[in-house]
Amino acid sequence: MLKSIFKPKINQNLKPENYSGVLRVIGDRAAGKTTYMAALARWPNADFSSPVELVISANKDGEYLIKQAQNLIEKGLQIEQTRLANDVLEIKDYSLRIVLKKSDNFSRSNTVLNLDISCKDYSGEFFSDVLQETDCQLLRDYLNDCFPATGIMLMIDGTTHRKDLEYARGVDKLLVALAGGDILGQKRRIALVLTKCELADLWGNRHRPKFLAEARFPIIFKRLESWQDLGMGNVEYFTTSAFGVTGNKYFKPNSQQIYRGRGGVASVLEDSKKWRPFGLVSPIYWICTGQRNLELDKD
Repeated sequence: MLKSIFKPKINQNLKPENYSGVLRVIGDRAAGKTTYMAALARWPNADFSSPVELVISANKDGEYLIKQAQNLIEKGLQIEQTRLANDVLEIKDYSLRIVLKKSDNFSRSNTVLNLDISCKDYSGEFFSDVLQETDCQLLRDYLNDCFPATGIMLMIDGTTHRKDLEYARGVDKLLVALAGGDILGQKRRIALVLTKCELADLWGNRHRPKFLAEARFPIIFKRLESWQDLGMGNVEYFTTSAFGVTGNKYFKPNSQQIYRGRGGVASVLEDSKKWRPFGLVSPIYWICTGQRNLELDKD
């Protein structure tokens, strides 16, 4: 169904290879979920050497993301946090196509790879509050909406390591609920995505996401690894930055910090002309294909 609505303006001689995925983005209020999605849809100042050819919105919700990026992020303003929907049908469903040059010698290839995604980002209240309920219709509605997803992006502000135990409880609840409602025995892919990695205490280990996840969030890491060892699904680890950095030799976060505390970091974009996000496509590629593309993890 998605194929018919995507008409990318690229070389017609290129041979397309198509993958698709239904994603759910879950995380605390401060994780930057919608900012991540808006930066992805906007895909600003793309590097010519990047495997990503372009990102195209495919529905009104996808267009909404681009407007959020243009009207708020690029003007140095914050995107409003997603409010908890009392009806899951009200949650925006972002449809995007990500077009990549073929990863093997991509600069010379005449083949492109299309990632067609349908993605919802749940309000932070779902992760912090609703998941803690034991008998709640709203929780059941959200989980029923989550069951068809082929992959889950568990998004965490990389600076919130002091909330590791608290987050782990939410992860436990989510994993148990998904297992209990999955009558088809579907093996999901869960990408643990650390955000805000333009910050100095995270940037240095951006190319070691598994190490960084275990070092900063050892309890969550252990829970996810145990879930994977039991054969329930697959887990992979990623580092991202919606704002990126500036500088060639000495890197500086391309963000202005508004607040920093136990609950995370709140920032706005500093220089829109130098706005180049980092690592946004890598977890989506893995969820859609089951393989890691190391080119997407490069700066």
